[in-house]
Amino acid sequence: MIPSRIVIISDQSSATGGAEALALLSARLFDEAGIPVTFVTGDEGADAPLPASIEVVSLGQKPLMQRSFAKGVRDGLYNSAARRMVERTIARLDAPDVVYHLHGWSQILSPAVFAALSGVESRLVIHAHDFFMSCPNGGFFNFVKNETCHLTPLSQKCLATNCDKRSPAQKAFRVTRAAVRARTFSGRKSPALVAVIHPSMSPFLSKSDLSLERLRTVRNPASAFSESRVAAEKNNDIFFIGRVAREKGVELAAQAVRISGHRLRIIGEGPERETLAKRYPEVAWEGWLSHSEIADIIGTARALVMPSLVPEPFGLVALEALQSGVPLVAFPDSFVAQEASKLGCCFIASERSPESLAEAFAKLGDDVAVREASQRAHIASGALTCSEIEWRDSLLALYAEQLAASADVGGSVPAQAERDAFAT
Repeated sequence: MIPSRIVIISDQSSATGGAEALALLSARLFDEAGIPVTFVTGDEGADAPLPASIEVVSLGQKPLMQRSFAKGVRDGLYNSAARRMVERTIARLDAPDVVYHLHGWSQILSPAVFAALSGVESRLVIHAHDFFMSCPNGGFFNFVKNETCHLTPLSQKCLATNCDKRSPAQKAFRVTRAAVRARTFSGRKSPALVAVIHPSMSPFLSKSDLSLERLRTVRNPASAFSESRVAAEKNNDIFFIGRVAREKGVELAAQAVRISGHRLRIIGEGPERETLAKRYPEVAWEGWLSHSEIADIIGTARALVMPSLVPEPFGLVALEALQSGVPLVAFPDSFVAQEASKLGCCFIASERSPESLAEAFAKLGDDVAVREASQRAHIASGALTCSEIEWRDSLLALYAEQLAASADVGGSVPAQAERDAFAT
């Protein structure tokens, strides 16, 4: 069953992160397939890289960190304007065969978007690109202790633990926001489906109120930077590709290459770029590059490092590099690293420390081992991902499942009092 229209909802309309990039990609793929698409975004939307055939509905707001403290707290907990925008869109476009796909809400739209979508939950898919649907800080990671967190979200121990990457006050905000989300969207009762990008995410997400029965694995699509194998064994550079933020572990990689003597090339931008560039002048900073621009320089890579402080749910650039024949260096709690290690194309750093990461880099000194890892990556890593068309069809299968189930139950709508529980 093909939807008559797909309404895609995303915090932002620029490809500043994986969630936004995938939301935009899905819109283009559905449009190319001849399915009408409306793209709802929390930002301006004016520069969204979308064809004119796709309707863009924008709120015109900025992410929370770009607002005053008071407005950031108020709208971060419950953005009434976002709710009204989504409700107006639903009132104008809704029909029994229209589906809704929520890709991101934590930066602008807030938990208020769930209240707006409550009447169409039977035709809703929520994409879990991260762990914010379950964990208040989005990563199941204690940034203070520098270790993976196994606490039950919003439990007494969770509430009493200072784990946030910024401050206890930020943790209090995130906990409150998670509680609001739980009130506006009851995971165990909702007919909505949750798309997870890796099967290993499910045990983490189900620690909260999300039901395992409503989780569906849809692996992200990835296309190789290079169709021909990168001869990694002939190269020397270690690459990092991604956002330059604390949780991505960029400084950890810089510290490790200072020990190992390799050259680190960083493709990306972020809040820590300026500080780290001064602290590590030996690092080569390439800035943000397009997929094709990365393809032009990835031929000098000996390995790609993924030093994230949090358990990485997927790691799109890791799959793109692996398919190009570039081995991976990562920590054992990375889901992709676990799979790549079994394929023989990942060098594991046993502990999250510069010394352990440097020891993993030292293993790259074996040309034979690097060549074998490169060959295995190029041949076998494609099984860990899918093509864009396969990904599109997997999403359409989720929509068909929702439409069929909605038709069976008549698309029941929650009581208005429940929908208005957090209205302001």
